[in-house]
Amino acid sequence: MRPAVMLAPLLLAACATADAGAQPGAAAEYDSIGFAISSWGRPIDSWEVHADGTAQHVKRVSDEGASFRTYRLEYREFAVAPADFRRLAAIAAKLPQPRPTRDECEELATDMPYGTLSLSRGGGTEEVRFDVGCLDAPYKAFVGQLRAMDELVTFLAEQRPATRVEQVGNP
Repeated sequence: MRPAVMLAPLLLAACATADAGAQPGAAAEYDSIGFAISSWGRPIDSWEVHADGTAQHVKRVSDEGASFRTYRLEYREFAVAPADFRRLAAIAAKLPQPRPTRDECEELATDMPYGTLSLSRGGGTEEVRFDVGCLDAPYKAFVGQLRAMDELVTFLAEQRPATRVEQVGNP
C-alpha cells in the first residue's frame, strides 16, 4: 500500500481535531509556519507555508542500499488552500506554552531526529527546537502535534510533482 494512502486516515483525524478547536481568523495569527527535521546531520524533510498559500517542501529520498551520504533532495513549490493553512495554524496555536525543551527531559534517546519549528507573525519569528528522542509523555504529545503538522504539509506537497531534484553524494 502506498505511504500516502496509509497516512490518509491519520491526516484526516489530525485535520478534524485541528479544525474543531480553530478560532475564526486563526490563520491570520501566523505570517508563515516552517519546519525542518534532520538526523545525524542529514535532512529528513523541511517546509515553509505562508499565509498567502505559497509553500515549499524538501524531502530526502534514499534508494535501497545507498550509502549513508547518498540521497536525493526532492523540492516542491505549490499552493495550499486557505482551509489547509487554517488547519496548520490551528495545530500550531495549540502547542503548549511554555514550549517544552529537551533540557527538561528525563528519558532521552540521544540518536533520534531533531529539528526546528518556525512560527512567524508580526515581523518576528519564534524558533521552537525539538528532539524526537525525548520520551517523556508530555514531550511525546508535543512531538505528536509537530508530527501532525509535518504529515499534513508532506501529504499536500506529495500531491504535486517535484519541481527540482538534487543528487547528494555519488549514486
